[in-house]
Amino acid sequence: MTKWTLGYSCPIALTISLVPALSPLMVQAAPLNAPPATGILDSLCYDYVPKIEKPSANEDANALPVEVDADRLEAKQGETAVYEGDVKVRQGVRKFDSDYAQLDQKSRDVIAIGNIYYNDGQITVTSDKTLKSNLDTKNSELEEGKYQVHGSPVRGFAEKVTMTNNNQNITLEGAQYTTCPPGQEAWTLKAGSIDIDQSEVFGEAWNASLWLYDYPVFYFPYINFPIKDERKTGLLYPGYTQSSKNGMDITQPFYWNIAPNYDATITSRFMDRRGLMEQVEFRYMPDPAHTGSLYFENLADDKQYDETDSLNDYLSDGHRYLLNARHTSRFLDNALQVSVDYTKVRDQDYNYFNDFSPKVGTQVDNQLQQSLKAGYYQQNWNLDAEVRTYQILLASAQQPHELMPRINHNYYQQGNWYDLAWNTELTNFGYNNDQAVEQNKGEAYTGTRFYTAPTLTIPLVDEAGYFLDSQYKLMYTRYDQTVPDNMSSTFTNRFTPREGGDVTLEEGVITRVLPSFRLKGGMTFERDQQWFGEGANQTLEPEFQYLYVPYKDQDNIGVYDSTTMRQDYYSLFSDRRYAGLDRISDSNRLSVGVTTRIYDPAGDERIRLAVAQAFDFVAPRVKLYSSDELSTNTRSPLSFEGDAKINEQWYAHAGAQYDVEQRQISSANSALEYRHEKLISQLNHRFVRDANYDLDHKGQVTDLNQIGLLLTTPLNNQWHLYGGYYQELDQNVKVDRKVGLKYDSCCWSINFNLEWVNTPDNVNMAPTSERSLGIQFEMKGLGSVGTGSKGTSLDTEALPYIRPFNLRDQ
Repeated sequence: MTKWTLGYSCPIALTISLVPALSPLMVQAAPLNAPPATGILDSLCYDYVPKIEKPSANEDANALPVEVDADRLEAKQGETAVYEGDVKVRQGVRKFDSDYAQLDQKSRDVIAIGNIYYNDGQITVTSDKTLKSNLDTKNSELEEGKYQVHGSPVRGFAEKVTMTNNNQNITLEGAQYTTCPPGQEAWTLKAGSIDIDQSEVFGEAWNASLWLYDYPVFYFPYINFPIKDERKTGLLYPGYTQSSKNGMDITQPFYWNIAPNYDATITSRFMDRRGLMEQVEFRYMPDPAHTGSLYFENLADDKQYDETDSLNDYLSDGHRYLLNARHTSRFLDNALQVSVDYTKVRDQDYNYFNDFSPKVGTQVDNQLQQSLKAGYYQQNWNLDAEVRTYQILLASAQQPHELMPRINHNYYQQGNWYDLAWNTELTNFGYNNDQAVEQNKGEAYTGTRFYTAPTLTIPLVDEAGYFLDSQYKLMYTRYDQTVPDNMSSTFTNRFTPREGGDVTLEEGVITRVLPSFRLKGGMTFERDQQWFGEGANQTLEPEFQYLYVPYKDQDNIGVYDSTTMRQDYYSLFSDRRYAGLDRISDSNRLSVGVTTRIYDPAGDERIRLAVAQAFDFVAPRVKLYSSDELSTNTRSPLSFEGDAKINEQWYAHAGAQYDVEQRQISSANSALEYRHEKLISQLNHRFVRDANYDLDHKGQVTDLNQIGLLLTTPLNNQWHLYGGYYQELDQNVKVDRKVGLKYDSCCWSINFNLEWVNTPDNVNMAPTSERSLGIQFEMKGLGSVGTGSKGTSLDTEALPYIRPFNLRDQ
């Protein structure tokens, strides 16, 4: 008999900078004071690279005593001293070895011959020829020397090495430069001369040629290369892609390191099917508490737009642009915060993001958000305000109401036997009626909403393993509405009852007062059991909620920011049926559910299964719009959620909502994932009834029924395969396909990726298909050319990779 008891609920990698900053589309979120993103060099490839050694901060390297050891010494006072046989010189971190050395005691000149080894903690130089140096000036010349920079894979060979200024300045003649390990020289930069100033960021080379293995592929009269991971003004490496929409797409960025806390990236982007676009990003951080960026891109004349095919001739001149501004300021020890997030494209340029894929802006349901926020935050209360407008990126979409502004106040107080919360909100909802009239859409209703709701929570039972809470809320709402005579037919139709009659929206002041009572409780049982031969702990957690809210007719109130909440396990235990405040549904509902969890001996959650359903004693009568059909269903969908970590490689997730009245699944999602070292594969499926547009017939609503397959796997130590495939099952349409192949060695890599994606045109909703090819060749430590993802991301253009497993670890 099962017995239940009541219980309580990489190795460090070497890095080298390639460029001072990446293109503005890649570094939008990077801190301004942080070094730029760089290629990470595998420490297994570069285990031969010596570490940097520096003298202690309180000692002068030149003042340290010099220790000399040799098999034989011949010297006379004031004349030449000769050292022969295994000569070793040591001064602090400096080391010098040779077969033979002589010192002129008057001039302090040193000549060394054979098996020369020099190491000053910053660079190591070796040679079988001759070294000439002066102990006073520290100037040195070396014939046919090999060099290795410490803390970096940079190494090479020079016919002549000259070191001056206490070895800070190094000149290499007849030089070679690479970051590849010995014996794996995939690329080498050969130059007539190379200058390295170790106090600077970049080295310089003249009369240089790039060799791939034994073949020269490019000539540079002049080139600079990184010796430190810091920013520097100059040209960045170009990018290239090929797509069916834009054709050949070439970008050439220029980076301007204005100051440590200010920089700019100016990029010319040429698309042979569209024209020349200029992109400018300016980033600033005058103080760590104040950061921001300004981004602008402009295409003066898009060749794909002319007077015959542009929407209402509005874009017939082909001028297209985007502006993005982001800023955050913090004051008073972060108690006061102000932020701006503003993105705008030209009016009626609905397909801008489809055409150019800018990596800026906040998009929600084909809307560009433009907001200004300010808030003051304390332990027991906070006050914030926001002004928010939207730009629509869908020609057929209805413009949402704007927040002009919204002021929100929250207060919290925890007592010995109660919890008190008080939320108050004042919002003025505006609408761009001028634009609506211009587009022949008619005007919209507007209004001001005041809402306040004190909430008292009293724990009735609070013991180990079970709880029971009661909650009392009083919700007061006041609307002051303006309803225009020439209101849009969209709104007129929504607020006209299904059985006929007049529009239900009312002009003027409307008040709504509703109380709410909520009783919520649960228990946690535990038992020990065996899990694959090991001890494990299983819980059984039943829970319930009773919610009562009386009915009040709200059809006369506009819908400003409310929508129906997504139905799942967790929404059944919410105190709202609608998101937002415009609709407060009546409720006389009992929600019951049970969750079971299995924990392994380490305390990690391995399985979680949950099932729940809600029962209405009286079917809710509040509707979102008066034109909606009133449901008589008194039972919610049966909701199920499950997650499992089967073992260290296999993970699974499933969720579903089953409509017991219609006897059909209303939504479902599932995923099965296998992970082993660098191999990741996932099979996923998602279904939502009546939630998709038919990709073949304009405007027809169908079920969303998609299956996806994702894979990233190493083929061997160098080759890596990755890709994604999404198929719309009911419509037999390939939503997105992506395949990539990457070769990655110690010092160079090449990455190919090909993608096909189906997206609707935002003007006429007709399906469009785009094919793009990305190729990137990277020489680690020197540069990269091409475009496309540098990594092997499973994100596709249409859908991101999601690992939907939410299990708790100890």
